[in-house]
Amino acid sequence: MKFATAILALSTAVVGLQAPIEGYGIVHLEWEVEVSPGGKTVVLNGTVENVHNELVKLNPNWDEDYAAVKKPLSKRNDDDFKLAGRADFTNAHFFCRGRWPECPSPIIAGGIAYLRRIQGQPRNGPGPGNCGRVSCSHQSAIYWCNDSPAAKPLNGFNDIADGAEYINKKCVREVWNGRWLKFNAMSSGQAYHKDNWNVIVTRDTDRC
Repeated sequence: MKFATAILALSTAVVGLQAPIEGYGIVHLEWEVEVSPGGKTVVLNGTVENVHNELVKLNPNWDEDYAAVKKPLSKRNDDDFKLAGRADFTNAHFFCRGRWPECPSPIIAGGIAYLRRIQGQPRNGPGPGNCGRVSCSHQSAIYWCNDSPAAKPLNGFNDIADGAEYINKKCVREVWNGRWLKFNAMSSGQAYHKDNWNVIVTRDTDRC
């Protein structure tokens, strides 16, 4: 059953949204989403969190209608990737922190869970360095970037979620928070898929 599809518009920038680093373009994310099972679809803008909030306003039972959260990357095996057709980040090149400021790992995990509930095929415009902010909450963001010269479709939003979860697993560390006198789990980084696209996890203060 189709309940959500999404495309990343082919423009290279969105007014008011800054690129995460110099040389990266930002594209506008639109979602064509089914409000209720078998019902009408609407086109919504923003991150997966924005879309979810709007869907719940339109259909207060949306969470119950579409309750489906997939198991995490750490609990999946090779057969899962083959059956689901998801992106395999096994042994993918990645780096932690560096140019990407750290953000709370649990917030990123929440964004990953949202992405796993959205069905459809994301598409990104021609690259290189063409990025869409697919998740953003509490100044913690997930970006999907296309480095291919042609437009890039993926099998589904689980592909992006897998990349973000790979970073969240590889790059998490405990950082002392002097304000609250405790350690917080923090992560950030970039993971590169073999098919010439990548995922970024980073702190983002631009209306996030």
